Amino acid sequence: MNIQTLKRYFDVFHVQVRNNFIREAVYRTNFLTAIVVDLIWIGVEFSLFTILYANTSTLGGWSQVQTYFFLGIFFSSDALFTTFFQRNFWNFSDLVNKGELDILLTKPISPIFLALTRWMNLTALFNLFLGAGIIFRFKNEAGFQGGIQWLALAGWLLIGVLTAGLMRFTFSIWIFWTERSWALSRLYYQFFSFATKPDTLYPQAIRRVILTVLPFAFIGSVPTRALLNGLTSYEYLQIIGTLGAFFLINRTLWQKGLQRYQSASS
Repeated sequence: MNIQTLKRYFDVFHVQVRNNFIREAVYRTNFLTAIVVDLIWIGVEFSLFTILYANTSTLGGWSQVQTYFFLGIFFSSDALFTTFFQRNFWNFSDLVNKGELDILLTKPISPIFLALTRWMNLTALFNLFLGAGIIFRFKNEAGFQGGIQWLALAGWLLIGVLTAGLMRFTFSIWIFWTERSWALSRLYYQFFSFATKPDTLYPQAIRRVILTVLPFAFIGSVPTRALLNGLTSYEYLQIIGTLGAFFLINRTLWQKGLQRYQSASS
């Protein structure tokens, strides 16, 4: 991909951001409602761990401040995914069923790029700032070294977003074969609850699953462990191999889905 192509993608993305900002500015009540709902969600998560740590000093090897630091990482990563991608996956079934994919397939740019960047939830950026505030609040007590590690933190947040995107795509792509993907979308969010807790809190069998077959641990707990204690070479290879496998699977399913797709106008 050359510089000119990258610029074209950037220009398209910039237009998408601008259009979504205008749309969000019109519905201000939605912005306030989303903030209130997110604050309640974050408050519930903090309250849960506060109650648990009132009765013990560690959980699965995590101290209270390390768990709070983990929550900051998780909220930040989830906020980025929610802002730029989540709404597109909710609309993915309509894109296929209503034939709107036809238009994207005629554009001189990747249709999957357009499909996943059309809709944004810019109000979710509030969670990003809130998550960053939590990280700053507990970084020293949790043992975060700072310095060059801030760049590593940014990289791990992107890995969390990539993981969520690949997983969500895997659950959404079946629309080409099922005509409705709501059940699979709901199932995704049932599994997503595994990401809201440090992976070492789960039994060994479940932990293996969320580190391989359904790698939700890559969204928050693995990045936190990497930033605070480091990972082994095997764990890094596991991350690369797992995400690479999901990328190849999703790419194959997308190509097979396009072959099966019949436009609404055909």
